[in-house]
Amino acid sequence: MLGWDVRLQRRYGFYLVYTVLTVAFVLGLRLVPPELRTDAAVLLVVTDPTVLGFYFVAAMVLFEKGEGVLDALVTTPLGDRGYLLSKVCSLSLLAVVASTLVAVLGHGSVPGLGVLVVGVALASSLFVLVGFVAVARFDSVNAYFIAAVGWGTVLFLPLFGYVGLVDTPLFYLLPVQPVLVLVEGGFRPLTLAELAYGVGYLLVANGVAYRWARRSFRRHIVRGGDPGRHLVGATRSATARTARGAARSPAVGLALADLRNWLRDPMLVVAAAGPLVLAVFVRVGAPTVAALARPLVALPPYYPLLVGGLAVLGPSIYGFVVGMFVLEDREQGVLTAYRTSPLSARGYLGYRAATAYVLAFAATLPALVVVGLVPVSPAVLVGTVAVAALGAPVIALAFGTLAANTIEGLALGKLLNLVVLGPVLALVVLPEPVQLLLGVFPAYWPVKALVAAQAGDPTWPLFLVAGLVAHLLALAGLARWFARRAD
Repeated sequence: MLGWDVRLQRRYGFYLVYTVLTVAFVLGLRLVPPELRTDAAVLLVVTDPTVLGFYFVAAMVLFEKGEGVLDALVTTPLGDRGYLLSKVCSLSLLAVVASTLVAVLGHGSVPGLGVLVVGVALASSLFVLVGFVAVARFDSVNAYFIAAVGWGTVLFLPLFGYVGLVDTPLFYLLPVQPVLVLVEGGFRPLTLAELAYGVGYLLVANGVAYRWARRSFRRHIVRGGDPGRHLVGATRSATARTARGAARSPAVGLALADLRNWLRDPMLVVAAAGPLVLAVFVRVGAPTVAALARPLVALPPYYPLLVGGLAVLGPSIYGFVVGMFVLEDREQGVLTAYRTSPLSARGYLGYRAATAYVLAFAATLPALVVVGLVPVSPAVLVGTVAVAALGAPVIALAFGTLAANTIEGLALGKLLNLVVLGPVLALVVLPEPVQLLLGVFPAYWPVKALVAAQAGDPTWPLFLVAGLVAHLLALAGLARWFARRAD
C-alpha cells in the first residue's frame, strides 16, 4: 500500500508541485535579509511543507471514497490501520524531504537538523491524521473546505504569538506551538525542557489523533454504508436535474444549479466573502505589523504592492472555486451532458468564464476600497480590478485543462499562490528592465499598473493594456486546449 500511495502521489503531481515550490521557497529565503532569514524559514517550513498532508490526504480520501476503494479495503487484511499508516508515512516522507531542502538550501546553516527533521516528521504525521478526521464525514471537496478553514484557524493561532502580535501561554496547548519550537530548534539551540515539551506533546498528540482517525474511519466509512453508491445516486440525481434544466434552457439551468450550490454550500459562502474579509483583516493588521517591524524594515512604502496583491488574490479565489466546479462537472458526467445539449462545450466554457469574471470583479472592487492603505484614484482602481479580474477565468480554465480530477486540481492549487503572488514579490527585488520578463504571468501587469500609478508614472495605462492582452491570449489558448480535451 505504501508503494502504491507513493506512486499515486507522484502520478497526481504532488512531487512535481513540491519540486517547483521547494525551488521557489529556497530562492525566496535567499533574498530575505540575514537578520530575518531564520524567522522566515521557521514560518515557511511550519505553514507549508509541514502541513501538506492535511490538505492532500483530504483529496485522496474523498477520491477513493467516491470510487468505492475504501469499501474494498476494509474487507482486506490491510484494514483501517494499514490504510492510515500508509497515508501517514507516504505524505510525511514528502513533507520531511521538502522541509529539509528548504531549510538547508534556503537558510544555509541548520546546526540542529536532526531536531528539525524529527519535529517535521511528528508534525506531518499528526496533520495527516487530523486531516483524515476532518474529511471522513464529507463526500465532496467543497463541503470539506469550510471545515478545513475552521481547523486551520484554530491550529495556527500560535503563529500570532511567534510574530509578536499576541502573547499568551494558552498557545502551548495547541499542536502548532510544539512544531514551532522544534523547527526553530533546527536553527537555534533548545533547552532540554523545550525539547521534551515539543517531542512529548507531538508523540501524545499523534497517539490521540491515530485513535480518533480509526474511530472516524469505522464510523463514517465502515458503518456509513456504501459511499460510492451514495455518491453515484447523488450524481445521477444531479445529472437528471441538470438534464431537465438543459431541456428548458441550458444556460438558465446551469445558472440555477450554480445558484443552488452557492446558497447551500458553506464553503462557497465563505469564498464569496473572502476578498472583503481579507481586506478588513489587512486594513486592521497592517499598521500593527508595520509598527512591530519598524526597527528592522519600513513597511509603508510596500503598501501599494500589498494592495496590488489583493487585487490579484481575490480573483484567484473565484478562479479556484469555479475551476473545482469544472472538475466536479467532468467527474460526475455533467460536462458530457452539456456537450450534447444546445449549450455545447463552447457555451459551457463561455458561461464558466463569464461567471468567474463577474464574481471576481464584483467582490474585488469593494475589497480594494475597504483596504484603504493607499489613496487610489477611481480610474486606477476600476482599471486595475477590471484587468485583474480576468485572472479568475484564466485560473478556472487552467484547472479544467491541466487537472484530470479534483486531486490533481488541489495539487495544482498549491502552485496558484506562486503564479499569482510570485510576480508581486518579484517587483520588490528585481530591477525595472528585468521585471518585464514577468509579463508572461498575466497577474504581473495589473499590479505593475497600480504601483506605477502610485509612483506618479503617466504610463500606467499601458501596463493595463499589456495586462488585457496577456489575459486574453491566455484565455484563448486555454479555451482551445479545453475544447480539444472535451472533444
